[in-house]
Amino acid sequence: MNFDTLLEKIETSRPDLSESFSLIRQFQKEKNGGNNNIEYAEIETSKVQQLETLLEKQHTINKSLLQHYNQLEKNYQLLIKQLDEVAEAVGACPHCWGEDSTCNYCRGRGVPGYFQPSQGYFDTYIKPVIFKLKNGKPNL
Repeated sequence: MNFDTLLEKIETSRPDLSESFSLIRQFQKEKNGGNNNIEYAEIETSKVQQLETLLEKQHTINKSLLQHYNQLEKNYQLLIKQLDEVAEAVGACPHCWGEDSTCNYCRGRGVPGYFQPSQGYFDTYIKPVIFKLKNGKPNL
């Protein structure tokens, strides 16, 4: 696979980087032209500066994406923890809630009420709901 084909293949999957690929193609074309005069050196310097600017821009984008990913990962872990606590509050399997017969923890039997509920989590998550259903307002 030649260089241009490789760039086209990558560009197809990453259209957001087409400007960078265009500059790379121009740089490659000028480099392969064999023109070693001062004008070529000026063009090459200009292209290198453009590429450096684009790489810096891409670095900033990547840094931002990594920050977003880390925040999503943190939120995901918090939600998993809360879901596990609710499962314990209702006595359900924290892995599958009794919906997976291949679950190594409960073999699909861990529906709510199968295990002894955790009193602490029950008081936190379930008791206020029961109280509200009975009395119309939460017990705060």
